Amino acid sequence: MNNLDKTTKRLRKSAFSYLARYEVSEYQFEITMKRKLSYFENSLNNTEKTKVIKVLKDEMIKAHFIDDKRYAETKVRSIRRQGGSERFIYAKLNEKRISNNLIRLAIETVDEGNENAEIKAALTFMKKKNIGIFYKNNNTVNQNDVYTLREKWLSALSRRGFPLEIIKKVINIDDISNANQILEETI
Repeated sequence: MNNLDKTTKRLRKSAFSYLARYEVSEYQFEITMKRKLSYFENSLNNTEKTKVIKVLKDEMIKAHFIDDKRYAETKVRSIRRQGGSERFIYAKLNEKRISNNLIRLAIETVDEGNENAEIKAALTFMKKKNIGIFYKNNNTVNQNDVYTLREKWLSALSRRGFPLEIIKKVINIDDISNANQILEETI
């Protein structure tokens, strides 16, 4: 067994171990395998290293251990549950080099039949951060602090990627039972 075969076998074992623990995109897999390959003491040149990683990546894709579509749907579902906006989803998945078409498809799949997905995500974020209608100290706030708090809440929501139209809708909700009713619909 030559050095290339030994390295491939060792990296394959490492890849299986890695994929058993994490759902990853193709790009993440490549980066991780390059890093793991750099730990090995071997005499492979850059061309051989690239070839080994490409062969392993193709094997894992063919065996459906790596699937960018599945990865995107999983991430979209997770980010929505945490109160993430569509822009936030695009930013996170673009970091992992998922194509915009796959991201759009994943968002449509996860939000299927739910026209208020952005509003629900914004309310989820507000509840998680105890802002807006979910703010706990409403009784002790004087009129001057209301505007300061409102600005902070608007900033937090906009940093999370929500459009101004959605932010205005959720900030202006004044009945907590309405907010909870919107949240009870499943995402």
